Amino acid sequence: MKIFRIALYSLMLLLVGLAGVIIGALLLGDFSPNMLLELASGETPQAKITAYLQAIQASRPGAALAAWTLPAPNTESFAELTERRDLVTDDLLARQIIGFTIFEPEWWSTCCDPGVIRHARNAGGARVQVQVLDAQGQPWLYTFDVFTNEPYWGNAAGNPYRRWLLRDVYPLSEPPVYWKLVYTGEVHYP
Repeated sequence: MKIFRIALYSLMLLLVGLAGVIIGALLLGDFSPNMLLELASGETPQAKITAYLQAIQASRPGAALAAWTLPAPNTESFAELTERRDLVTDDLLARQIIGFTIFEPEWWSTCCDPGVIRHARNAGGARVQVQVLDAQGQPWLYTFDVFTNEPYWGNAAGNPYRRWLLRDVYPLSEPPVYWKLVYTGEVHYP
């Protein structure tokens, strides 16, 4: 009976501590409640990148192609992104990826005044550098552009839940196709 009370007391302490951490993150941090829901449901840029690369590692080209969302067929970049999706996916499959490291995102505001911002709370886009290791252990750097399915208004719209989509993947040396803006101290087109 004493062990049961100790276990129950420990569980209550754990729950109170967890609640404190969540409340602290919401009140003191730059998080919104929906960001926590996104994290819990796997709706993050990192999760989208991971799904694509795990399909590559498993030699499942169909799953990898399905993880990369193309724009509508009538858009200007549809043909170029379709070709890039096929080429990059084939290139990564040929490299026989054995591991990858996802670096910190460069967060982008996608409404009003598009540009790089310091935190994910108001971000509608994430440009993420990823290092992949091929079968020989050789590292290769790629950029992954993961954006919401529509412009994201952030605080102005109450920070709604976001649906992140993998939109573009390219070697570090190549320019973006989906989100053509780049940041090199200031936002501009390449």
